Amino acid sequence: MTRLSIDSNAGSERILELGGLRGLAIFLVVLSHYVTSVPHGRSHSLVEMIGTALGLGASGVDLFFILSGFLIGGILLDSRQSPNYYRTFYLRRFHRIFPLYC
Repeated sequence: MTRLSIDSNAGSERILELGGLRGLAIFLVVLSHYVTSVPHGRSHSLVEMIGTALGLGASGVDLFFILSGFLIGGILLDSRQSPNYYRTFYLRRFHRIFPLYC
């Protein structure tokens, strides 16, 4: 059974599991960078095994972008009947991204 929650900002439904999967993908990338980039002193077999397992950190990036594309594609499909199709889409994207740069 898929749980849905109402997004108060956009008024649309969200699939919570996809948000959790995106968060897991981000966590795997950050953990991969930590294990492979930060010097931990003398090499240990456990650290090497974790580093090898997380060597697929690029897969986390791929997964994140695939899910983001899926979610943005859903937004586009939901609003395709709008008379201001592109204007609405780009204004929503702008208002979501722009505050991060202020």
